[in-house]
Amino acid sequence: MSVLLRAIATLLVLVSSQAYAAGDAAAGQSKSAICAACHSVDGNSAVPNWPKLAGQHEQYLLRQLQLIKSGARPVPEMMAITPGLSDQDLMDLSAYFASQTINGGVADESKVPLGERIYRAGNADSGVPACMACHGPAGEGNPLAGYPALAGQHAVYTA
Repeated sequence: MSVLLRAIATLLVLVSSQAYAAGDAAAGQSKSAICAACHSVDGNSAVPNWPKLAGQHEQYLLRQLQLIKSGARPVPEMMAITPGLSDQDLMDLSAYFASQTINGGVADESKVPLGERIYRAGNADSGVPACMACHGPAGEGNPLAGYPALAGQHAVYTA
């Protein structure tokens, strides 16, 4: 039975990875002006309330854009933008921002020890699991499982 389950799991991974169409980063760059007002030209948003897109996993970015466009993930600031974008536009923008380098984040040094403790071990008293269980020990995320990278992201956005 476990051999059958492994074979099915392998088949699902192969099918889902082949169903993913990669975007064109160069085309995405030429389309990114619409994103720059909030997320900056290179995806390193200067506004703490808006996420940095630079260096994020391409598939994660694409999925979030698809959810926002469909209305399944309501983001009022993007409701006027995404309807005018095609599926190819979403793929290209995702490829472009994924190809950029995220700049370092800024942290309140007095809160770093508590943040590290919660990130690594969670908070049993409030039922918060360890962040690193899904987002990795260095905040790099897990693209296959759909968990975004957190390293370098604005503290206000992630808290």
